[in-house]
Amino acid sequence: MVKLAVIAVLALIQSSSAVYINFDNCLNPGIINSASQPQPLLQFQPLHVWASFNTSAPSHTLNITVYGNITGTATNESLPRWPNQHWENANKTLGKIVDEDKDNNHWSTFFAQFNVLNYTPYKAPASRFCNNTIHQQCPLIPAFKVTNTSDFANPDWPAFTVQHDMYSSFRFTTISSVLRVTSGDANRSALACVAASITPDLGTSLAGILRYLPLVVLILVAFATASAAIFSPWGSADVFRFTTNYGRDADLLRLVTPGFGDCLQYIQFIVLAGSLSLDYPGFFQPVVSQVSWAALMFNESFVSHGDGTQSLVDGIYQVNGTYGLDRMSQLVGMQANEDIWAGMVIWLLVIIAAVIVLIQIGFILRWGYRRLSNTQQEDLRAKNLPFSIGNAIRIVFNYFLLPIVALSMYQLVVAGRSPAVTVALAAILLFLLVLFAAFLLWLIATTRDRSTLFDDLPTVLLYGPLYNTYSDNAATFALVPVMLTFVRGIAIGVVQPSGIAQLVLLAICEVITILTLNAFRPFHSPTSMNAFHTFFAVVRLVTVLLSVAFLPSLSVDDAPRGWVGYVILLLHAIVLIFGFFLNACQTLIEVVARLAGAGGEEGVGGGAARGGLVKVWFKQQFRNFFQFTY
Repeated sequence: MVKLAVIAVLALIQSSSAVYINFDNCLNPGIINSASQPQPLLQFQPLHVWASFNTSAPSHTLNITVYGNITGTATNESLPRWPNQHWENANKTLGKIVDEDKDNNHWSTFFAQFNVLNYTPYKAPASRFCNNTIHQQCPLIPAFKVTNTSDFANPDWPAFTVQHDMYSSFRFTTISSVLRVTSGDANRSALACVAASITPDLGTSLAGILRYLPLVVLILVAFATASAAIFSPWGSADVFRFTTNYGRDADLLRLVTPGFGDCLQYIQFIVLAGSLSLDYPGFFQPVVSQVSWAALMFNESFVSHGDGTQSLVDGIYQVNGTYGLDRMSQLVGMQANEDIWAGMVIWLLVIIAAVIVLIQIGFILRWGYRRLSNTQQEDLRAKNLPFSIGNAIRIVFNYFLLPIVALSMYQLVVAGRSPAVTVALAAILLFLLVLFAAFLLWLIATTRDRSTLFDDLPTVLLYGPLYNTYSDNAATFALVPVMLTFVRGIAIGVVQPSGIAQLVLLAICEVITILTLNAFRPFHSPTSMNAFHTFFAVVRLVTVLLSVAFLPSLSVDDAPRGWVGYVILLLHAIVLIFGFFLNACQTLIEVVARLAGAGGEEGVGGGAARGGLVKVWFKQQFRNFFQFTY
């Protein structure tokens, strides 16, 4: 019931002017830094890069225009001040970028190259630079007449442009462009170098696949888990029992794990680990933002009341934020930082309220049915409160703890740009979570009679989903994933100013997860959950280590970063397919097969044979072989 309500809310919620893009000035640092010296070297200083990508026409024309200013001089002569006739006289070349160097009889030359990973779809032949200029005509002079420095439509700005028909949509990629200008002098002095990454639109179809395919996997896992809990030979149609794993039969746990919560938590890791303060490949964050619904991040701005951010403009993704979560929120469509936490909490409360309302409707229908059928009464009131509160606890701690902690921590980081009330509420929420986690640890540690934790139905309804998949002597292990989730939330939220610190903390969490799982082995052996969770943790650790390539301080080239990004996404896809999708399919097949009579009877008293169907089949083959032989 809780799973269906969560899925329903998530599914219902989600549903050409050019753009200025980020760029790097790739001129030699010696030339760039000379701009602050008394006699700077002649250069074109890029200020803004404008790009458009035609996604509708078959030609898929890509246009890039660079706006900037002219500074410095090619000689040691002093530049005349403005206004001066020197700047109006085309024959005076000091402090200007000229078309042709008269002494060397060479033009100023323009070079352009577009790369996609290690493939070069376009490399323009060397051409006359002044044929690519707009606004001013050569010789280019500084923009003395510009008063509004943000108005790049002003024809006094020096600018140059390049355009090429790509004849491909290049979806799910990033186009790395490098534009260079050299002078016509004997030294071929570098005048300009601009490197910019353009990420084309994923397209409606591809974006829909990336958004809804993980949701389909999540729904399938929920359906398989519920089917096994109800229809397997060890299941129960009693909602109080099958929703809490009451009785903890080893074969039932084998079928219902890994479950809905495990799958949802992994999808949350995908989107939040893609929200670190790193220099991701251009396509990476637009891809992982498609599953932002798992972290309760939607294109609603409840605090700023804005119209949202349009990160996709003229066929190109563009975000501009200090932190990774800021950029992710722009891709999702939020207006400002203060909307992230508030939106998450509002949707969380909507889900909790929807689940509680459904539970109360269920209790009313159950009470009415018993009254009408005159069946034996049961004390529904004694189950109502623990079942309702227990499901709220499950939603918070089993399903959404990571986004709650991470986004609440991030709210404290951006407190200076947020209303005081949201900051205070985020702090209170974190305090209550820590307080409840401490209480749960105390409860489990001080309960001498373990049967109370596992066999007392009101206790199981209230707290059982937090520990009821573990073996009897490992109930306290429930606090390990809770504490590690808090640390992950701190790494993702509070440590946003430092990408390397985020990676270190996340890597430590995964190492601790692997060590504790294999040291304590908290899950029942037939469930294989120790192996499953070790596999998930190893993949998360590998993706975190691979993300080192995205550290801005390392300045890794676009092509290697792009390949690393694809490898990380492939690893996530492998987990969703082999760890959840195929496992859910196997569970459904076994449930259907056992309903059809497969598995036979075992033992003196009969009953369904223990273990998976493959194990049962091999046992039957050996039994038949020995009966035939002897």
